[in-house]
Amino acid sequence: MQETLDNQWIKKDTYYQILVVSPIKKEEKEEKKLKIRPHIQTKIVVRRKEEFESDYPLYLPKQDGNEKNVGSNLPSSGVELTEKFLDKLIEPNKKRDEVIKIVNNFYDSSRNLLQLRKISQLIAQTWYSFLKAQKPQTGEITAWQNFVNGEWGKIDSEILNGLISREIFFIDQSYYPSSLDPENLEMYYPLYGLTKKIKDQVGKDQEITRFLILPNSLAWQRITLSLLIAGQAYREICVDGTKYYQRIWEPILSTGEIVNNFALDVDWCAYVGKFKEVQLSSVRFSSYYQVCIPYPPIPSENNLSCEEIKSWAIAPDEGGDFPFYGSGGEYTDIKYASPPFPYLPLSTT
Repeated sequence: MQETLDNQWIKKDTYYQILVVSPIKKEEKEEKKLKIRPHIQTKIVVRRKEEFESDYPLYLPKQDGNEKNVGSNLPSSGVELTEKFLDKLIEPNKKRDEVIKIVNNFYDSSRNLLQLRKISQLIAQTWYSFLKAQKPQTGEITAWQNFVNGEWGKIDSEILNGLISREIFFIDQSYYPSSLDPENLEMYYPLYGLTKKIKDQVGKDQEITRFLILPNSLAWQRITLSLLIAGQAYREICVDGTKYYQRIWEPILSTGEIVNNFALDVDWCAYVGKFKEVQLSSVRFSSYYQVCIPYPPIPSENNLSCEEIKSWAIAPDEGGDFPFYGSGGEYTDIKYASPPFPYLPLSTT
């Protein structure tokens, strides 16, 4: 991403990227001789913010006439602490220096804990979706069979999003995205903004501003996972002949965090996440971090029941058996930042 001093990153001509996931039909798998994985196709789409606002409508069944678009989600803010938490943290009539101390000492750490919880709940949801998908729906056909065969329209939306997320966790870091849009990497080149093509497109003689994970970044190895966790992963839905985009998972990390701060990785054998600073240069300070998220096999029913997995996956942040925020108005008294059952992964950021 190019650094600017004029808030260019929130303007309409700033470039962003999203992940668009689509099924692989049974016939395509047979033609390509795909026996196990992948079960999804992944396309990285790069557009200007204004294009995501005009050409990428969101599918929101309960939007009540208030149409929204993918561009309205960019840049992603990541997970947000509830307003009640902030009201309790920063009470009225506090002096400026007191507010700064409180924010610096408690806000970031509290948000980090909420991010840990959300990643763990995402993993639990993928586990629950897979277990649920194994059970026959009608006759002998299971949701999992429909998923593998590319018949996504026959699967409950919540279960489908969980299965898609599970597949993204399984994508090997050596596996390239199925396709790019644009098809070439010119958009990612440092001097791309000086070419005649882009001058004609944006009408000015300067480099374009990009809020993108670049191919030379460590984060590119798991770009699909980064975009999923930033809430920038979508699937296409056709309703009455109109193409819409449905977000697969709500944002946990922000766009800035996945672009500038974190390179995500996955460990399929661990239950606890790892976090380390990456030294990009021997002469310059690095603030880039490698985050390894655990995604182990699902434990047996004897060790962790399907209902226990579900109860953690859908636990609300406020109220219920496993709240994040304290009860009785004590919102800053954080409770369940980590899962209440053994074998559920402890994530890290």
